Amino acid sequence: MNENENFCKAIEQAVVLPCAKEMQLISDEKCDFSSAYRRRIRRLTKDQDKTPHSLIKTTLQRMIFIIAAVLMIGSITVAAVPPLREWFVGLFASSNDNNTDVWNVHGDVPADDLTDAFVCCEPTHIPNGFAEHDRTQEETMLIIDYSSNNEFIEYTQSSILTNNQIDTQNRTTEKVSINDNDALLSYDADTSTIVWTDGRYSYTITGDLCKSDIIKMADSVNSTK
Repeated sequence: MNENENFCKAIEQAVVLPCAKEMQLISDEKCDFSSAYRRRIRRLTKDQDKTPHSLIKTTLQRMIFIIAAVLMIGSITVAAVPPLREWFVGLFASSNDNNTDVWNVHGDVPADDLTDAFVCCEPTHIPNGFAEHDRTQEETMLIIDYSSNNEFIEYTQSSILTNNQIDTQNRTTEKVSINDNDALLSYDADTSTIVWTDGRYSYTITGDLCKSDIIKMADSVNSTK
């Protein structure tokens, strides 16, 4: 017997059964009410056909029906509520003098929570002069390399469990927003790296890009389906 059934059984024993017994006792017992009392009851209920005895009996019946309905709704509600998720998605970072470790999940993730098929997402805005040079797709990862003469960009989409390490030594590091998601941006005069998550996957873009170009490219990432 699960907790739901135990709860319903306790309510039944504490409330429903006593009310049912009381109703049976009232039903079997003959009550003698004064005529004045009867007149008051009739005025209150505006029902000339119901005696005080039947009114009490009807009230108890309604109480039992209401309690039963509440138990049914409560059982459905409790059964429909999923267990509290014990892991949290976000942008978590830990920095030292040379680099910053970035991860997206805090807590242990049950294997059953990550069973959805991998859906590829890629940028639709490619900086001027760059073109796709190579593409690697695995079960839970997509890597696209772009090149322009001797300049390169690498875009990576991977499992939300992926940890990233970005170079922050002698570079400017900022927290920015990518499609309303927190992102960590690190850049200098020549190169940039950005890391973020949308709650489903981890994304990274790094290469020979200025700050504005890498943000535009990250903002353009969409599902290919």
